[in-house]
Amino acid sequence: MTGEHFLSPMDPWPEIAPFGKKIFLEKSQICLFYFESGKGNPKHLILIHGLGDEADTWRHIIHPLGEKYHVIALDLPGFGRSDKPDRVYSPQFFIETIQALMDKLSINNTFFIGSSLGGMLAQGFGVEHPDRVLGLILVDGTLLQKEPMSDMSLRLMRVPLLGEWLYTRLRKNPESAFDSLRSVYHDLDGMPQKDREFLYQRVNKRVWSNGQRFAYFSTLRNLTKWVRESQDGLAEKLSTYNLPTLIVRGEFDPLFSEINADALAQAQANTDKVVIPDAGHLPHQETPDAFINAISLWLSDQT
Repeated sequence: MTGEHFLSPMDPWPEIAPFGKKIFLEKSQICLFYFESGKGNPKHLILIHGLGDEADTWRHIIHPLGEKYHVIALDLPGFGRSDKPDRVYSPQFFIETIQALMDKLSINNTFFIGSSLGGMLAQGFGVEHPDRVLGLILVDGTLLQKEPMSDMSLRLMRVPLLGEWLYTRLRKNPESAFDSLRSVYHDLDGMPQKDREFLYQRVNKRVWSNGQRFAYFSTLRNLTKWVRESQDGLAEKLSTYNLPTLIVRGEFDPLFSEINADALAQAQANTDKVVIPDAGHLPHQETPDAFINAISLWLSDQT
């Protein structure tokens, strides 16, 4: 399959494609893509994907959650089908974008579900704007980190020029691009064929997008600095932070450690933790039924 095949726009997961929308944010002059489900429901859920991912990461849970909640799952700027301007992609920029999206959609307060980077952003948003957050579901990612993520590929990607070379090299071999996903799934080969085919197309479209490549490296390198600088005094701040929080960890996640999950549970009151069996870094994709059951029980206790 040639590279030209992967230059076309990224197609959404078919079952949620009809619910895709775009919205223009005046301050940043950015057009955001998002999925919306359950618009008439009074309680809001905003879903934030991880680094190098898109809103389709939530493809199996958007509709089920939309039965009770107003669900918004966005492509962060620089990723998926949202605009990819040539600018610095910092955590603060993403937090401001999420705030602008809430303002534009007249959402005063919400629950957040964040995956990996999305969990860090959700927690950072909650610390900055506690009056606008009803609760947090942090999926394999928290801002408080007692130990850094130890994934070797992430370490190499942080190195200027080397990271770009490794990333761009994946364009030569679509199978290698697909294999790069194995670190975030416990059993990639065991997923349904429809999922594997979708992920194959999606990861290769990412690799061939120059705009997304730029956003990926800008986000990664600014994220590293933000997380490091945020640790100073964060545990003490969270000790007085009573926002309902659920930590979700895939049983076999090699990136988000049990140590970091427990550190947040110990630092912050009103925090629960659940481990999803047979899942890696993205339990909402690998074991969506177990994931939905776990978070639905927690959400029911909060609403």
